[in-house]
Parts: sequence; structure tokens; C-alpha cells
Amino acid sequence: MRISRCATHVNTVMPLLTASAWSALPLQAVLLDLDGTLINTLDEFDAALAAMSQHLSLPRIARSVIAQTIGKGSEHLVRTVLTQLLQQAQRPHDAAAVEALFEPAMAAYFAGYEAAGMDHVKVYAGVVQGLDILRSKGYPMGVVTNKPERLAKPLLQATGLADFTEFLIAGDTYAKKKPDPFPLLQGCARLHASPQHTLMVGDSANDAAAARAAQCPVAILRYGFNHGLPVETIDADGYFDSIEDIANALGAAQPATAQPLN
Repeated sequence: MRISRCATHVNTVMPLLTASAWSALPLQAVLLDLDGTLINTLDEFDAALAAMSQHLSLPRIARSVIAQTIGKGSEHLVRTVLTQLLQQAQRPHDAAAVEALFEPAMAAYFAGYEAAGMDHVKVYAGVVQGLDILRSKGYPMGVVTNKPERLAKPLLQATGLADFTEFLIAGDTYAKKKPDPFPLLQGCARLHASPQHTLMVGDSANDAAAARAAQCPVAILRYGFNHGLPVETIDADGYFDSIEDIANALGAAQPATAQPLN
């Protein structure tokens, strides 16, 4: 298996909170998104959707469209892409037509994703270093993603990132996904941390909306997908170029005191 480190563009970080404010935040724990935050999975999505298209005798979707659609779960991705490809092929593309093909499309998508393996996995620059710093500062961490567990868990295990985290909350762990706050609230409870003292790290408006609804502070990475929109349009407490930058900005973790949810 080849795991490459994906370089990012270096920009001047201008967090909405000052540097001293970030270091003084009384944080107890950190929650992390997966796609576009820890790992660049565009190649895997491209391979999976190509397999789906081939299976259904449809044209291949552009990578730019995939990048703009990532982040709301596999079902949303497949439905959105399937609708566009049916329209492109001048075939019926209403809700009924999409639903009729949805089950075989999902099966082909999962098969294509799993067949792609881990050869093209790209861990973003600064992720391993940042997680190591967060761990050294005493932060317990968990991953909250909209990706199904059957796809997310192997990625975390193959890259070694699972070693840094307490748990994975996947897109099918609960009935609700981000931007609903429920998965984040469950993550806070698992970490025995209050939402107000748990930092959500992500790359999209979806992550930020979930964090705001859960009353978690939120840091957004500049290099992710964000549905094709500039990250500065996201309501966040700061924008950073890497998880390493976030880790260096924070002080030591505060003791976690919250009680688990019943």
C-alpha cells in the first residue's frame, strides 16, 4: 500500500479569533471530519463513480462535479451524480427514474470504491503531525463523518489515523447525519466533553452548520472540498492551512467533566 502526503497551498492564516484567543480556549476534546479534512479521497470517489457509470452504461462524471458534491453522504452523492448523468445521456432523470436505478447504482458504487483499494490514499500534509501534537496536549479525539462505516473504517485503519482517535461515528451509525448536530453531540458524549468545549475540525459548511447547531467551536481547513465554494463563506471561528497549524494554536486540553448521554 502506498500512502502519500498531499501537499496544500500555504496562505496567511487569519483566524477570526486571535492567536491568544485560540490558545486560551478552554477545550476538552476534538472532533474531526474525514473526507477533505484528514484524507483527500477524490481519487477514490472518482473510481467508485466511474464503476457505477460503467455498470449503468452512463457517461463518466467530471472530477470537478464530484469535488463539489462530496460531503453530504454517499446516498446524496450517488443520487446527485446519477441525476446529472441521466440528464447528460438524455434519459429520464426525474425522481422516479433515479429511484429505479438507485439500488444497482449504490451497489456498483460500493464495489468500485472497495475495488480501488488504498493505493491512491492521500493523507493531507500536517495531519499526522497535528494529531500527534493534539494527543501530546491531552486532547481525546473522535472522527465524525457522513461516509458509511464500510468505507470510512478501512481508510482510518490503513492510514494509521485510527490510532489517534477514540472512535468513528460514520454516516450510517445513526439515522441523522451532519449538518444535523446529533452525531456531534454523541461524539462529545463519548469523549465526556461538553459541546462548548469540544472543537469541531472540518472543511465544509456542512461541518460548520453541525458544529454551530451543537454549540461547538469550529475550525475550517482551507484545502478541503466545501461543495466548490470559498471556505471564507463558512461561518467558522477560524480558517487554517493544516491540522498542524490548529494543533499549534491550541493550549493544553482541559479536564473533561461532562457526563455521557443516556
